[in-house]
Amino acid sequence: MWSFLLPDARRRRDRALALAGVLRSAQLVQNIARNGTQPGELLQTCIQSILALECQDSLRALGDIDSLRQPLALLCPLLQRGPSNTREAELLRYSMALATLGKRLLTNSSATQRVQEGIEQAQRQVVHFSDPTQRSIIAGLAQTYTEAIGTLRPRIIVSGESRFLSDPDDAARIRTLLLSGIRAAVLWRQAGGHLPGTILERRGLCQEAEELLAIHPQHSTF
Repeated sequence: MWSFLLPDARRRRDRALALAGVLRSAQLVQNIARNGTQPGELLQTCIQSILALECQDSLRALGDIDSLRQPLALLCPLLQRGPSNTREAELLRYSMALATLGKRLLTNSSATQRVQEGIEQAQRQVVHFSDPTQRSIIAGLAQTYTEAIGTLRPRIIVSGESRFLSDPDDAARIRTLLLSGIRAAVLWRQAGGHLPGTILERRGLCQEAEELLAIHPQHSTF
């Protein structure tokens, strides 16, 4: 599940992309939980990344640079100076928990099997509904997260406003986005990522993030 071998020359860039994917999920979860801000098109991008079981290209699996632009821009400051405020500290906490859960998932066969079954069910639903953000698909992926990832540790405690956290649709979106973060964490692990190594190669990861943003400049349409 979500497994493939990467050429050595691509490994650091793939690690930078995957870390940005983890951070993107954490940001979207935080936005819903704190402000009720809906992820819009990024929700579809994140769900499609979950469903990309056999994709062998990290960027294609995660979406595109535009969908990763904000987390790529934040990745370097977080790696170099650490969080500068409570919201960034919360993002780092979520991201580190997702990275750890990605590792735990890869070593837990029953949880891996449950995730794969949930993804395959969602894939069949997408064929039927032609919309990955359909409510029942999100609900199914959220249930997959609860049943598979909820058995692993650490448990992710999402902080925010009770009116958003208690809303069934928002709660389902949050769990689905956390699952997409774990998908990105699995990509990161498969590209050779681990937490101590991230500290050691933070300068190289910053360089990769900056180069990715430079070679994919943002364009505006008027």
